[in-house]
Amino acid sequence: MEKFLVVYPDLCTGCRQCELACSYHHEGVYSPSLSRIRLVKFEDRCLNVPVVCSYCEKPPCEALCPTGAMSTVPEGPYALVREDRCIGCKECVHACPLGAVQLHPGSGVAMRCDLCRGDPACVKVCAAGAIRYEPLDAAVREKRRARATSLNPL
Repeated sequence: MEKFLVVYPDLCTGCRQCELACSYHHEGVYSPSLSRIRLVKFEDRCLNVPVVCSYCEKPPCEALCPTGAMSTVPEGPYALVREDRCIGCKECVHACPLGAVQLHPGSGVAMRCDLCRGDPACVKVCAAGAIRYEPLDAAVREKRRARATSLNPL
């Protein structure tokens, strides 16, 4: 059964350990700017929301990538960014409805959550349980997307 990262914003303490664990896992350094997960703070609501790729059924980031650099490995499913194909055009960044795709600040290559190939580092360090790696059916996935987008203050 497929598993996905499920975010529970009401449990998030804003500690940013998820960002640090992610950047260390992928880059070998503790740097939130190199993380594939982002913590968004809504000060007016006293709310912290970890934002991560939700593995859309038809990912707009993949559909709009002019070089085919963005894809999903069906066996995983895991996100795949083919760095040799990425031209840094930002189409994927603009296409993502959740803001989960970023460009690497050093290389300019797209980066998004790849679920750490099935063993997410962010889940391991989230003491509050705000990020979990759980199986989802389509209805729950849609509910999560609706909840995440309704938190957008714009």
